[in-house]
Amino acid sequence: MAKVARQDFIFKKHMSVGEADAENDTQFLAECFVDIGDYEVVENTENSQSIVLGRTGIGKSALIEQLENNSERVIRIEPEALALRHISNSTILKFFEEIGVNLDIFYNLLWQHTFAVELIKNKYNIDSAHAKTKFIDQISSLLSGNHKKQQALNYIEEWGDKFWVDTETRIKEFTDKLEANLKSSIDSNVPGIKISGTAGATLSEEQKSEVIHYGKKVVSTVQIEKLSKIVHLLAEDIFNDRQQKTYILIDRLDENWVDDDLRYKLIKSLIETIKKFRNIKPVKIVITLRTDLLNRVLEKTVDSGFQPEKYNSLYLKMGWNKEQLKCLLDKRVNQLLKNKYTNSDVYFEDIFPSKIDKTTSLDYIIDRTLLRPRDAIVFVNECLIEAQGKTEITGAMIKQAELAYSQGRLDSLKFEWQVEHPLLGKYIELLHQKTSRFKVNSISDEELELIILELAELEEETGDIAVKNAHAYLKSEYPSSQALMMQLRQNILFILYKIGVIGIKVDGTSSVRWGHDRTQNLTPKMIDTTSIVHIHKILWRCLAIDKRVT
Repeated sequence: MAKVARQDFIFKKHMSVGEADAENDTQFLAECFVDIGDYEVVENTENSQSIVLGRTGIGKSALIEQLENNSERVIRIEPEALALRHISNSTILKFFEEIGVNLDIFYNLLWQHTFAVELIKNKYNIDSAHAKTKFIDQISSLLSGNHKKQQALNYIEEWGDKFWVDTETRIKEFTDKLEANLKSSIDSNVPGIKISGTAGATLSEEQKSEVIHYGKKVVSTVQIEKLSKIVHLLAEDIFNDRQQKTYILIDRLDENWVDDDLRYKLIKSLIETIKKFRNIKPVKIVITLRTDLLNRVLEKTVDSGFQPEKYNSLYLKMGWNKEQLKCLLDKRVNQLLKNKYTNSDVYFEDIFPSKIDKTTSLDYIIDRTLLRPRDAIVFVNECLIEAQGKTEITGAMIKQAELAYSQGRLDSLKFEWQVEHPLLGKYIELLHQKTSRFKVNSISDEELELIILELAELEEETGDIAVKNAHAYLKSEYPSSQALMMQLRQNILFILYKIGVIGIKVDGTSSVRWGHDRTQNLTPKMIDTTSIVHIHKILWRCLAIDKRVT
C-alpha cells in the first residue's frame, strides 16, 4: 500500500498504541480487541474451559476484560480483597496444619461459600436485611416441603446480617468459626494443649495423634453437608435459566495477595471448586493463571490421591501467531492515527518502512517478540518514542528503539520467572556476546564454575534443577563431577529453552525446537555437546549478540 501521509503530520510526544497491561489499556482494548478463537470458548457457559492459561503478556487479562465488558451479569472477585492474610496469619490454623491436619476441605469450602453467597447476592440484589428476608421468603415458598433444600436455606439464614456485607468480612467470619470449633474441640478432648505456631514441636506422639484426630474431625464436618446442598439449590432452583448467564471472574492470582505456600493451596482448591460449580450450567467461573504458576501449584500441592489430568478439560491455553499479531498492530495503529495521518484507515505498513535488514518491518518486530501481544505493543511504543517530532519512522529509529525494548524484555523475563528461577539473570549472562547460534560445548566449564557457588547459596530443597545440580557438583569428586558439570550445562540451557530465549537444534537432522511451539518437546538429556543453541532475537541487542555464525 502506498503511503499517503499528510505533509504536516508529526509524531507527537506520548503517542502509543496502548498500555502493556490490559487493566490500564482502556483507550485501546475495547476497540482493538482481537479474538484469536478464545472468546467464544470462554463466553460459552456450557464449555468447561474456564482456566485461561498462558505466559505473562499473552492476553489473559484482556480476554476476561472483554468478557466483562460484553456481559450483563458479572461478578469480579479481587484476590487481595479476600482477607486471606487473616488465614495466613492465623496461629491456630498454622498449628493444626504443621502437625499434619489437612485443611484442603476448609479451603474448598471457603471458595464454595464465597461463590454461593456472591451468586445469590448478585441475582437477587441483596444489599440489606430487608432484601435478604424477601429472598428467603421467596425461595422458601418455592421449596416448601423439600426438607433437603430447606437445609441449604437454613445455612444462609445462619449468617444473619453478615450475608450481604463485603466478601472480606464474610471470609473472616467463616475462618473465625473454624478456629473457634478447632480450639473448642481440643480444649474439650485434649485439655492442657497450648495452641500456637510453635507448640506442635513440644507435643508428645500420643498428644499429637489425639490433636490430629480431633482436628481432622472438626475440619471434615464443618458445614460440608449444608454447602453441598447449596450448590444443588443453585443449580436446580435458582440458576436454571440457561439464557441468563452469570460470570465470576478472578484475575491476578499470580500477584502477592498472600504468602506462596498458602497461595498454592488456595489456587488448587479454587480449581477443584470450579470443577464442582460446572454443574450450574448458566454460571461460569473464569480465572486466569500463568502457566508456570499452575505448574508450581500442581507440584507443591501434590498428594497421594491427586490426579492432574482430571483438570485438563478446564484449561484454555492461549497462543498467538504472526498473522494475529499483525491484525492487533494494524488495529492499534489505526486507532491511534485514524483521521490524523490520512483521511482513511491507517495500517502498520503505512507508517513503518517497507524493509529493514532485508525483511519487512512487521517481521522484524514480531521476530523479536515471544509471540505475545505485550511484546509487540511495547516494541511499537518504543519506536513511537524515537519518532517524536518526526514525520516518519525510519529503520534507524526501529534499531534504536530495539535497544531499550530488548533490555526491558530481559528485565521483564527475570521478574516473570523470579520465583521459580531466582538466578535466571546469571543463566542468561552465559549468552552474553555469543554468536546468534553456537554449539552447546561453547559454554565452558570455567563459565559454569563462576555461577556454581552462587547457585549453591540457595537452598537445595526449594531450588530449581540447576541449583540442585550445583549442590550435587560441590559434593562430588572426579570423574562423576564431569558428568554433573554436563548435566548443569543441559539443565541451564533447558531452563532458557523453557522461558523462550533460546531454541535448540538437537542434532543435524532435527529442526530448531522452541518452547512456544506445542508440537515440539525437549528434555535436558536430549541436549548434547554438539547440539546447536539459537538465541532468540528478543535479546540480541541487550546481550550484544554477534549475528555472525561460527
